[in-house]
Amino acid sequence: MEKILFIIAVTAISIPVFLSGKSTSTEKDFSLADRKASSLSVAAIIIGTLVGGASTIGTVQLAYKFGLAAWIFTLGSGIACLLLGLFFARPLRNAETATVSEYIGLSFGKGFRKYSSIFTSAGIFIHIIAQILASASILVVVFDMSLKEASIVSAVILGIFTLSGGIKSTAAMGKIKIVILYVVILSCFLITVFKSDGFAELSSQLPKNIKWFSLFSYGQKDAALDLLSMVIGVLATQTYLQAIFSARSVSEAKKGAFLSALLIPPIGLMGVFIGMYLKVSHSELESASTAALPYFIETYFPIAVSTIFMAFVFIIIVGTGSGLTLGVITNIYRDIIPAQNKSSQLKRIRIIGVILLMLALMVVLLELNNVILEWSYLSMGIRGSAIFLPLFLCIFFKRITGNKKVRILLYAIPVIYLILNLIII
Repeated sequence: MEKILFIIAVTAISIPVFLSGKSTSTEKDFSLADRKASSLSVAAIIIGTLVGGASTIGTVQLAYKFGLAAWIFTLGSGIACLLLGLFFARPLRNAETATVSEYIGLSFGKGFRKYSSIFTSAGIFIHIIAQILASASILVVVFDMSLKEASIVSAVILGIFTLSGGIKSTAAMGKIKIVILYVVILSCFLITVFKSDGFAELSSQLPKNIKWFSLFSYGQKDAALDLLSMVIGVLATQTYLQAIFSARSVSEAKKGAFLSALLIPPIGLMGVFIGMYLKVSHSELESASTAALPYFIETYFPIAVSTIFMAFVFIIIVGTGSGLTLGVITNIYRDIIPAQNKSSQLKRIRIIGVILLMLALMVVLLELNNVILEWSYLSMGIRGSAIFLPLFLCIFFKRITGNKKVRILLYAIPVIYLILNLIII
């Protein structure tokens, strides 16, 4: 019964996503929705990709261990979206480009455009692998599959979502994700409030060895660096900026970014409360805190509701993977190996997508993922080092972008960052 419910829930969500992409017939439609996205669609693209397993399962897990510090991921995401709307949306949308590397290339040349795009694509690729693994773990629980079987199914579903309609499908998925995110997290949050007799009662029961209500409970330096990494990482990631490029106007782009900044942080804050409630009430999760949110859903909801909610979490994770995949595909065919024959672009885009997902799946099946996932934060830093500073200079200090020394420095920074981190590791 649970398996059937899960399939029905995933199918019901998938149908409108597929239908939204039916009108996609050109490369511009696939990557930019013909630059006709409303503010809600812009927010949906951003939230649909940005808010996934880390914002939900990851936040509850970290809150179980460190309390309010787990809010850093969604708080940083919200701050980044606010900055995106205040300072970045206007120049990016007015440039009429399709990728952030293309925008940077207007000032630093085609060579740096390709160079930066390679770095950011490699970084995002690692996170696609993480989404396949995270969604596969849910299928393992629901259908009692092996991890390899579940990973194949997850990669296929992710590919269908991404390649059916490109950014239109991503926007449709994002709108659905906003609703189901709040349904799942708010439902869990309200149960914790009811069960814990309120915030004050919960706080009095928490262990005294950790500053549960400090953003820096696992160390000021580490927490500050994580917050900064989140802000820079969001502002340096193709998919989130692609939402801005897709907007029908500067005004819609800005409003979409502001709406994202408003909607994302509360999801994390509710997740923090859920994690701290589990810390007080379920000490048995101490050695398995990664399963904290799924455990909560299975424990506190009737089996039919918990199965549907697990399907929702699966869609939340797949939606993030789909958006990330779209960003890498766009980078590859626009910046790295641009097509010469305009008439065959959409077919070529989909071939690139299939190859990309097959490579990601190969990494999972060969069990190389444990090594790569350890480098996820490193990939965020590489992405930021290749994109954020040149983007910042293009927007705020354009007069120095022609300086030869500045260009040499920008080429060197990602390599230096990588070498320093390899030495530290």
